[in-house]
This record gives sequence, C-alpha cells and structure tokens, in this order.
Amino acid sequence: MREYELVIVGGGAAGILCAIDAYQKGIENILIIEKDPVLGGALNLGDYNISKNKAMTGKEYKQILIDKLDKCKIDIQLNTMVLKIEDNNEVLCTSPEYGIEKIKAKYVILANGGKESSRKALTMVGDRCSGILTVGMAKKIFNMDVIPGKNVLIIGDSTLYMIEKDLKNHNIEVVGIISDNAHVNAYGLTDKVYKDYKIEGIYGDGRVSRVKISKGDEEENISCDTLIFANPILSDGVVAMRSNIKLNLHTTGPEVDDKFMTSRENIYACGNGIYPHDFIEDIEKECAELINNL
Repeated sequence: MREYELVIVGGGAAGILCAIDAYQKGIENILIIEKDPVLGGALNLGDYNISKNKAMTGKEYKQILIDKLDKCKIDIQLNTMVLKIEDNNEVLCTSPEYGIEKIKAKYVILANGGKESSRKALTMVGDRCSGILTVGMAKKIFNMDVIPGKNVLIIGDSTLYMIEKDLKNHNIEVVGIISDNAHVNAYGLTDKVYKDYKIEGIYGDGRVSRVKISKGDEEENISCDTLIFANPILSDGVVAMRSNIKLNLHTTGPEVDDKFMTSRENIYACGNGIYPHDFIEDIEKECAELINNL
C-alpha cells in the first residue's frame, strides 16, 4: 500500500492551493487525486470573473496555479475516483491504471468542490425528452463551439452568470427566466421573467418543445427547444457521507470546525466542498488557514 503524509481529494482550485501551500510549508509527500483527466475542476470552464479584487477568469487563474504547481514536487493521480475513506485514513479509490486500491494518508483533505442541482425528476411531470440541461452541461456544449439550442427557457438565475456571454455571443433567444428570487438578475438576456411560477410539465416528441408553468390559477405554455437549469451550486458531500463524516445539512458538504477538521480525526475539508464560495480570494484564505492547522 502506498503511503503519503497528505492526500488531497480533488484537483480543482482548493485542492491545488492546498497542495502548493502544504509543499511550501515543508510537507513533501503529497498526492492529489482527481477524478477527471485534467486538473482544474470548475476553472476549466471559467471564462467569467472569479475575483473580487481584479478581473480574472477561472481559466487564467488555473494557468497561474499550474505554473506554481509545476515548481513543486507533488504526485498527481488523474482519472481516479475516490469511493470513501476507511479506518486509519486509508483512501479507497478506483482507476483504470491501478484498479481498486487503498492509499494510506496521515492527513486527508476533501477538496472535491460542488455540484449542480438540477431537475427534480420525481416531482416534475412530463416527457423525458432531450434538450434539458444544467448550466454546467450547457457550458461544456458551448466550449465545443456548438449551441445547445435556439430558443432557451431558463429556470433559476443562481449560476446564469456562467453562460451569460455565451448566450449573447451566439444570439440565442432567451424566451424567459423562471425564478422565485426577489431580485432576479436577467443580465439583459430577456425582459420575460416569470416570478414565482412553477413548472407543471415538460413536453416534447424527442426534444422539448414546450413547458407548462403556473402561478396560482394562472397557467401558461412557453414554446422552447431547450430548458436550462441555473440552480444554486451544492457542496459535494458524497465521499464524506460514504466515509461516515458528519454532513452540514444546509450545504450538503461535510461539517467542519474552526480548524476545517471534519468529524473524523485528521480529515479536513475546504473550498466549495464545504459551502459555495463567491470569490477565489476567500478560497485562498481558507486553504492557507487549513494548512497552517496541520
């Protein structure tokens, strides 16, 4: 069994920052485990500003981090899914290269970020047709230089900033935004905001063609070929849950104390994995504090 002083689960901004800070502190035996084939996480799709102090996109910030990481002696294992953390901080994971294995760690940091909440299939009736996307999936489609649809209905506005420029640059018609937010930010994409409306059904033959919405006794059918969910980001607490780590019911991520330690000894968590952060500076500060607590 391989052994490390520090194993970091997640190779996004928080994971890379923790690795760099730990190396600079003097921890030399460090491993980053990332489920995707590349490092960066959400930064890879970030062509929008992530800083509160200066204009800087996620992609630009990723390059800054990678340049710093390249100067550190840190092991990186890509295409690897962490299943759970067993007793004695043995990280159980699986990958095409190593199969199922355990990696022993003195310290573990959960930096596996957030995930999108999407369509609640069990409570939303209608056809199971194509053209129903999350903002993250729409972003990936735009990055392939393909448009996800021509007439788009958007549900929520929490993550709409991620695709605002893509929608405008491709002259896509936003036929409306459904939101219960009292201060909906439509980014100039449409003047049709359906405040406090609920979806009654999604209909289409092969691809979505209309969405039925209601507000009290009012009902309306909206024609569209694409439905995009721009719901809030939730912390990814799956690994923590499987590892018998106490979760924060408000964020869905692991609960941490003032030193960023979870309910299990020497297992820490930070970044969007404990709650969604608005700016990268807040994650930088958090990671630095966590490493100082090791």
